[in-house]
Amino acid sequence: MAGRKRSFDRDIALDKAMRIFWNNGYAATSVANLTSELGINTPSLYAAFGNKEQLFKEAIAHYIAKHSEPCYRHLIGPSDAPFMERLRACFHELIHEFSDADTPLGCLLVKSVNESDSVGFPEEATAYIQQFGLKTRNLVTALIESEGVVTESATAELQAKYLLSVLFGVSTQVRAGESRQAAISIMDYALNMLETSSKQ
Repeated sequence: MAGRKRSFDRDIALDKAMRIFWNNGYAATSVANLTSELGINTPSLYAAFGNKEQLFKEAIAHYIAKHSEPCYRHLIGPSDAPFMERLRACFHELIHEFSDADTPLGCLLVKSVNESDSVGFPEEATAYIQQFGLKTRNLVTALIESEGVVTESATAELQAKYLLSVLFGVSTQVRAGESRQAAISIMDYALNMLETSSKQ
């Protein structure tokens, strides 16, 4: 008796697609790349995910749910930890995601933002990434606003933008070969600067 044909696992395929985009970027990933790596033909790809643009947006959402949002638990909800410890825990965990040997290096969102001004990059994906970036900034801003030291020259929003700029830069450096420990040291330096200035 012939073996039963294995059914298509959409979640596994989506995770594979996410990794392909994460490795190659949107423009350098072709439908042929995707079908080859996912082990399906083009009609099956379109039936499961729509076109390449829709699959990319779904891959971005999958990345956020799996690799970004879990780290934000340190920023939201009740906690007895000082706010600087909560920020540090969140950023350290994100850096571990950027430098995990089991996934492509760096951050898919940062890589995609750097590519988003190129011809043919999906506008929907750009808007989605920007929306999530704003949500992240608002989370960090709210925590600093409620527990940090805010002045006219160092607003909570400015401090949040500063920390996220360092984080995004660290992601790019990790992708270029910077070690996890060096990346954490850079992030700690930025956090320590913020903590020192808040005590003055």
